[in-house]
Amino acid sequence: MNPARPPPAVLQTPGFAHYSVAWSPFHNSRIALASAANFGLVGNGRLHMVSLIPGVGGSSAVKLDKQYETQDGVYDVAWSEIHENQLVTGSGDGTLKLWDVLLNDFPIRSWHEHSREVFSVDWSNIKKDTFASSSWDGNVKLWTPEMPRSVTTLHAHLSCVYQALFSPHQPDILATCSTDGTMKIFDLRSPAYATGPATNSFTHPLSAAVLTVPASGTELLTLDWNKYRPFVLATAGVDKVVKVWDCRMIQSANTGAQAVGGICEVQLPGHEYAVRKVQWSPHRPDILATASYDMTCRIWSSNPTAGGSNLLQVHDPHTEFAAGCSWSLYDEGLLASCGWDGKLFVFQDDPEDIMSASLQTLYDHVPITHSAPGSIFTYTMKRDGGGSGLGQITLQTPDTQASNWFLHASSIWQSSIHIADHIEDLQLDRFNNRNILRVLELGAGAGLPSIMIARTTPNAAVIVSDYPDESLICTLSDNVRRNHASERCFVVPYAWGNDISPLLTSIPAQQNPEGSALFDIIVAADTLWNPETHVQFINTLCMCLNHSTDARIHLVAGLHTGRYTLQSFMNAVMMHKLKVERVVEREVTGSVQRPWDVTRAESEDERERRKWVLWIVLKWS
Repeated sequence: MNPARPPPAVLQTPGFAHYSVAWSPFHNSRIALASAANFGLVGNGRLHMVSLIPGVGGSSAVKLDKQYETQDGVYDVAWSEIHENQLVTGSGDGTLKLWDVLLNDFPIRSWHEHSREVFSVDWSNIKKDTFASSSWDGNVKLWTPEMPRSVTTLHAHLSCVYQALFSPHQPDILATCSTDGTMKIFDLRSPAYATGPATNSFTHPLSAAVLTVPASGTELLTLDWNKYRPFVLATAGVDKVVKVWDCRMIQSANTGAQAVGGICEVQLPGHEYAVRKVQWSPHRPDILATASYDMTCRIWSSNPTAGGSNLLQVHDPHTEFAAGCSWSLYDEGLLASCGWDGKLFVFQDDPEDIMSASLQTLYDHVPITHSAPGSIFTYTMKRDGGGSGLGQITLQTPDTQASNWFLHASSIWQSSIHIADHIEDLQLDRFNNRNILRVLELGAGAGLPSIMIARTTPNAAVIVSDYPDESLICTLSDNVRRNHASERCFVVPYAWGNDISPLLTSIPAQQNPEGSALFDIIVAADTLWNPETHVQFINTLCMCLNHSTDARIHLVAGLHTGRYTLQSFMNAVMMHKLKVERVVEREVTGSVQRPWDVTRAESEDERERRKWVLWIVLKWS
């Protein structure tokens, strides 16, 4: 498992146990170490500034540049994202201190609002003038270097908050983990108090999280955001297991409520004691590192090659608790770890070794979503039958309001791309003799299939609809206009199960002389993941579908939805005067097709499921 590699560079700081290590975002050789005397139980602290330098025989070495003394233990450190020489620390006496490495001895600013130990600090890499602190007092505070007081306080948990981290994808999203075993995600744009028997806004205030993940039955010590997959996080703690969570697929019975849930994609057992630190690689979407009280630092793949192990490397030179680890932002495979033995190690793992274990992600890991909220996604249209180029469709990815994350509309789903890639399989040419072909897309998200149909089908009048979320509908409307589809594509906010009149009357009169005619074709991509909405969705299909023999419904869903969920939907369909005309499993990236088989659920893994979508065609029975 561990191929031959150069020995790690090492630095020892006698008398001081290390709690945290961080690489500079500006310089590829600068490292900061947060340390405490007497294992952090009592006594002073020290911030060490360290450089990675060339060593003997082409290897690397580590040297101590300077150090700063503090009156209490230093538990965490984070580099500034706006000033290359500044960094912030959190201490056991509840203080935060801002340091400038060009100055000696003293911090340039200090804050003291937390009533207990400050256990984590994090500088936002998007909103670069803001950093966060979390404390044993249950609070998370947001700060800017120029302000004498915190700018926001979140009463995040009723017990110790071990870590608080900004999302690397969205500036106003922050995640926390706590003694209570939960991970919480907060939207800083909509602060509010939680309600419930254990809380109130006076004696027990608790800020409202948009999502609470019951991640562990014991203390949750660490978390990290995946740098490539928005709303995918890793957690770890006293239960010794690293868990990877997909927090897009949350389900809430009450869409206005604070959601509870999250899907655990992967569990990585192997550590023998509590895991103190987890960090995703900045270079690969499936690689993460951990540091544990079992004195090891380990490298994992969340999606190994077929037959391969999740565990890629074990580094075990520490002789006391390994408390921290950190990937270099510049040099792939360069990992620093620190521990209570007062030693800093810098390991250089060959990126090719990591790549060999990560090939599944690079070449065979089929994504189920593309793009991030607010970002631009460009789809290249295939050539038509005559060989003429049809150009591109440029989409902005919607960013829904926090209360509507349960919609999962903040991505470009692979199923919608599959429909666009295979638009001919909708058999729209069967309606060439019609003056008007009425098409409806439900749960459209960014609107790719609808825009594609409007761009390629001259007689189509397309209603593109999704949940009445203001941000979502605004982005969807912008996408239609951006792609010059407004003459044949009309955006309508619609919640399934409600009166369908807005869907029927939104086509202009000159294109819809019949006024309120039903739809010849209905299309939907990845709308079947929540069994609780199946009946509402089917009722909407039945209300909207034209009562003609050639009217059809085309539903495409990735197998990440779950085979039993998909089968449950098809069973429900047959109770509503509809029938399944055709159902086939289709390879996402190839041309292979195979019959539907629900029993494959017993033998396929997550990697295999990603390779397939299910295309369901419904008609009146």
